[in-house]
Amino acid sequence: MKKLLILITSIAFSLPLLAEDKEVTLEGTGLCAKCSLGEAEKCTNALQVKGKDGKVKTYLLTKNLEHGTYFCQGKTENLLVTGVVKKEDGKLLIVPTAVTEKES
Repeated sequence: MKKLLILITSIAFSLPLLAEDKEVTLEGTGLCAKCSLGEAEKCTNALQVKGKDGKVKTYLLTKNLEHGTYFCQGKTENLLVTGVVKKEDGKLLIVPTAVTEKES
């Protein structure tokens, strides 16, 4: 009985590890993490998203998609970034697959 309980518990805790990363779409303000935020050593795309609690979270994009169009030289409001979110070294990252402006 004990072995069965240990087996069930082990499977239950390992299931989240088997789950695939889900792609999400975040809406926020696109800007450069180096030039606008001073948070990076080189130009890096960043998306600032206002949470339900009112706090702003900054996601760094792992690829500089459309850097000159949306992120460099200021900021772009109402930007949609689609990708997989992960946390690394205490920073929020998004592996982007698409970057677009939200249609009005």
